[in-house]
Amino acid sequence: METVYVIYSSHIKPTAADVGALSLSGGQLNGALGIGTSSALGGNSIVLGDNDTGFKQNGDGNLDVYANNVHVMRFVSGSIQSNKTINITGRVNPSDYGNFDSRYVKDVRLGTRVVQLMARGGRYEKAGHAITGLRIIGEVDGDDEAIFRPIQKYINGTWYNVAQV
Repeated sequence: METVYVIYSSHIKPTAADVGALSLSGGQLNGALGIGTSSALGGNSIVLGDNDTGFKQNGDGNLDVYANNVHVMRFVSGSIQSNKTINITGRVNPSDYGNFDSRYVKDVRLGTRVVQLMARGGRYEKAGHAITGLRIIGEVDGDDEAIFRPIQKYINGTWYNVAQV
């Protein structure tokens, strides 16, 4: 059997398939792609610069990012997962504060008044309360009143009395 050879020229140009190349107009690449290097990530991956930094498709809808063979980030439909610390020098403006805004104290107030008679020699302290007034009639003889109010904080739509340590 005779081997047929084709001699290419400016009139007979090879196709990408003729020379085992990927056409610039599109096509399918099976396996890993290394740009400037071979891929150490394996599977459906693209590495850039060195062989263990790049992107890898790890399952349907999962796009993983690797840096020096360390899995640092994953993009999944509807979410982004970071496996390492994210350092941000600019301002972060979330579109939805619902997942963390409810944890913060939005307001502080004094609650309902409580009156306590100060009997002679007694000591009075109400947990989470502050003294807001004294009622002294005549001399300070121990039969006077102390007025307390609880200190309250407003978190996620509810008022809470503060605790005492």
